Amino acid sequence: MATQETPAFEDLEPVEPESNEDDYETEWIELDRGEKVVGEVRSVNPNCGDYNTTVLELARGLGDVVSMWSNGQIDRVFEEQELGEGDVVGILHTEETRSFVDDDGNEVEYDNWEVRVLE
Repeated sequence: MATQETPAFEDLEPVEPESNEDDYETEWIELDRGEKVVGEVRSVNPNCGDYNTTVLELARGLGDVVSMWSNGQIDRVFEEQELGEGDVVGILHTEETRSFVDDDGNEVEYDNWEVRVLE
């Protein structure tokens, strides 16, 4: 900063972002049960959107990059296996569901996801 004194906040010009955190130039995909995607990880972007969810960008082929929301299951596999940019992964939204009993004694059912990696 070239000035001697720090300006007051009110003296600064407002700046709008060129895009918000959910705007990607890639195609967005949402995998329904039984659907899968295979591609090279281009980027892993944590803490996006209203729920601080990870966004994955995958290259399915030359010029075919897609974005998708991750989830806790996918994030855990990426973290445990140290997956990231350059890894070739497959992500499957299985037909299966799992469940657990929460602290209030209610059964909570959720979809099961599978992640595979090219060794």
